[in-house]
Amino acid sequence: MPAADVSALWDDRLELFVSGKATRDDNVFRISSYSDPATVLGTTSKADTYYTTSLGFNLDVPVSRQRFQGSLAWNQTRYDRFKILDLTGHDARATWLWRAGDDFDGQLGYTETLALASLANIQSGVQSGTPNPLLKQRAFFNGGYRLTPRWRLGGELSRLEQSNEAATSKVNDVNLDSAGVSLTYSTPSNNQVGVTLREDRARYPNPQIVAGAPIDNAYRQQNFAIVTDWTPTGHSHLNAQAGFARRSYEQLPQRDLELPTYRLTYDWKPTGKLTLIAIAHRDISTTEEVTIGHVVAKGVALRPAFRLTEKINIGGALEYSERQYQGDPAMVLGTVPERTDRIRAAEVTAAYRPTRTIRLELSWRRETRASSVVFGDYEVNIVNASARLGF
Repeated sequence: MPAADVSALWDDRLELFVSGKATRDDNVFRISSYSDPATVLGTTSKADTYYTTSLGFNLDVPVSRQRFQGSLAWNQTRYDRFKILDLTGHDARATWLWRAGDDFDGQLGYTETLALASLANIQSGVQSGTPNPLLKQRAFFNGGYRLTPRWRLGGELSRLEQSNEAATSKVNDVNLDSAGVSLTYSTPSNNQVGVTLREDRARYPNPQIVAGAPIDNAYRQQNFAIVTDWTPTGHSHLNAQAGFARRSYEQLPQRDLELPTYRLTYDWKPTGKLTLIAIAHRDISTTEEVTIGHVVAKGVALRPAFRLTEKINIGGALEYSERQYQGDPAMVLGTVPERTDRIRAAEVTAAYRPTRTIRLELSWRRETRASSVVFGDYEVNIVNASARLGF
């Protein structure tokens, strides 16, 4: 029989998709092992099963030397037991990859997500158990100019607005404006080394009340880093940055800090089927979903991936991180204790793609947290089964 052309939406520039996921979580609210769920939740079980249905599209349209990309997904999540956590959210992105001549290029874009804030987060030293739909909106513009075939000058502007629906979390609403510049040198083999400088300015519309007094948590932060993107061999790749961050608060300057930061990502592909990714990092968070103040986070991770066949992939992860909660006025003034969390996690994922448009996935994750404060620990096992169909 003669071969027929494959049907594709708009010459494969547009993909429509639908997906479904079932999740079994044996500690939905991340309750401490020393807590009685009947007292905290009003039920003897900490576990629940929930289902997420997603519907959306992906768009990728080249126009001359320009490129327009976008995506939109509606996500409906429904719980069997904890109905209070049901949510219909979304995830949207639009990006213009622009180019002017041979030397100017960059991106102009906007992203928006509506999802439930993590129930594992901390507020003033107390774990949050209140469902909080969190809206994040970010607009950004970046561009670069090639000074010479080897040197590139770059710049970026962005604004992030984070809005909390729960009344108890309104104090964490934030507007974050960022500006940055970079200078990069590329070798003939396309390895890169450069420097970056960025400043963030955060404004919190709703002051925090501590001991009856309103506290403004606005701050300025400067970040400087030396960065490199290097391919030592044909089987390995290194992306690294090292520098320092300095944060200054408008009130309670005893919260100010300076600290060295780094992030290293090393990819190693010893064979055509096996990939190992090692990550190490230390940084200060720019925003927190629930915690007021900032978190100094450091950790390591190892993520192997094995392509068993052309259609079956096996992946995993081993992770360790330490989070030091700082900058909360309530901690500085001594009304709540200081807190340090240590989180360990292991994960295994199996994915099967019988056709180009169908993906089936099964995953398991175990996560434990040890904390310096009472009832800050938890253990959780999460099992996911999902299917995705694209058109």
